[in-house]
Formats: sequence, C-alpha cells, structure tokens
Amino acid sequence: MSRFSLRGLYDQIEQRITPPVEAVVHSEEFTATLKVVGRTRDAIGGRIDAAGAAVLHAVNLPAGSDIRKLRRQVGDLDYEIRRLRRELADRDERGPRDDLDGEL
Repeated sequence: MSRFSLRGLYDQIEQRITPPVEAVVHSEEFTATLKVVGRTRDAIGGRIDAAGAAVLHAVNLPAGSDIRKLRRQVGDLDYEIRRLRRELADRDERGPRDDLDGEL
C-alpha cells in the first residue's frame, strides 16, 4: 500500500515549478517590468494622494501630509523641551551664582 504524503506532493510540485519561476525572476525583463510598475504605482499614488488631500482640505480636514508635518513638529518640540529641562537641571545642580558668570 502506498501512503499519500503531502510532503511528497509538495516536493514534486516544487521541483517542477521552481526552475521556470527562478528563470523569470532572475531575468532582465522581469527587473525592468518591476521598475516600470513601481514608477507607475508611485506616479499614480502621488496623484491620488494629492487629489485626496485637496478634497480633505476643501472640507477643512487635515490630510496625511498635514499629520506627518504636525508629528514632526511635535517631535521637534519634545526634543527641545527635554533639552531645556536638562539645561535647567544642570543650572540647579551648579547653584544660583554659577549661572551669572560674575555678572551682577
């Protein structure tokens, strides 16, 4: 009696399919096609994003680009606040006279 094996079936399919798939994937035509598809997707995506942003702005809602800009600004502010806190902590450790640098 022969026993059905999923692993054996998988191995047979893999042995038959792998060589032609690898030949296609490693071809120059495939690489060129991927580049064209990527550029086309980026161009279309950029236009869709711009149209979507225009629609959102028309109804006074923020677009994704607005959110990204705000996140960057919040990150910059957070960094600046941490820097100022460290500076104040350093001044507190030095004492009240040290930050005057001899000026009265």
